[in-house]
Amino acid sequence: MPAITVQSLELAQEQKEFLAEKFITLFSEVTKVPQDRIYLFFDGYPLDCTVKGGKLFSENPPKGIVGKFNQTEHVEFLKNLRNSLAEHE
Repeated sequence: MPAITVQSLELAQEQKEFLAEKFITLFSEVTKVPQDRIYLFFDGYPLDCTVKGGKLFSENPPKGIVGKFNQTEHVEFLKNLRNSLAEHE
């Protein structure tokens, strides 16, 4: 049973669902392992547990990326991810 681990800032639910579908489908295609045998783990780190250059991300949140910490600012983007998944079902 293969496992894929994604380590990143905390992701919104829509992002996790989108990535899960893409990663598991691609891994299955490349390895011929059935999708129901592939595990995907998300290790999401909150801003106050992530440091760059000696400063917590919570003190200076990264610009230009989307995650759980700013999902209310990117409602349309996350809605488009959800719609994209629905089209593939």
